[in-house]
Amino acid sequence: MGRRGHRIRGGGDMVEYSSHDWRKNTDDAVVMDEHGTIIRPVNDLKVKFTDPKSLKIQEVDVSRLIRVFCNNQTLMRKSIK
Repeated sequence: MGRRGHRIRGGGDMVEYSSHDWRKNTDDAVVMDEHGTIIRPVNDLKVKFTDPKSLKIQEVDVSRLIRVFCNNQTLMRKSIK
């Protein structure tokens, strides 16, 4: 990470994140298929699904899902499989 909250991507591009933006922690995370082939960087992807409780269509950044996973795993000590 560079100074002042900047990340430098592989191509040398600088990306600025705010202090509360989780994407700064997932710059190197990628989505892979079942063969281990890298599909795309996590910070470029969203998941669209129907919420089973409200039946509304939701859209969530994949980096947000990683944040929830990490928080549940470390703060609440829940079993995540």
